[in-house]
Amino acid sequence: MIKNKKAVSFKKVDNKAGLLNEYGLNTKQEKFCQLYATSGEFFGNGSECYAKAYGVKKTYRVAQVNASRLLSNAIICQRINGILEENGFNDVFVDKQLKFLLTQYSDLSVKLGAIREYNKLKRRITEKVDMRVSRPFESLTDEELAEAISDGIKFLKKEK
Repeated sequence: MIKNKKAVSFKKVDNKAGLLNEYGLNTKQEKFCQLYATSGEFFGNGSECYAKAYGVKKTYRVAQVNASRLLSNAIICQRINGILEENGFNDVFVDKQLKFLLTQYSDLSVKLGAIREYNKLKRRITEKVDMRVSRPFESLTDEELAEAISDGIKFLKKEK
């Protein structure tokens, strides 16, 4: 089920986790990462991956909590990202998928979404804002000027 699985070597270390591989993961953690990052039935489902890798037959909640804990571990995340890249999930792959969506004609709503995403990524379209004041800044009081600046900052933050 796991495609393109790279051979991972394990070495004995003196800790309660047992064998650690070259990435600093024990066998169950490595299995969790492999399941999580493959395109099989477990892809992206931390709870299912945890249950399978650790042999959890208890409640689903136990698997959810522990999967969440693993997915917040920087080493686990780094390994998952590495596996995804090894299997071709990278910028080139995503660009090809986007190109496919852009050039297809069977679903125009998907095509339009892909065009919007492309334009967003390339920053080709910017939203213009028309800001007019009723009188020149020189004639504003300090309080009015401070309020105008504050409103402008709030608007810009909202736009991000």
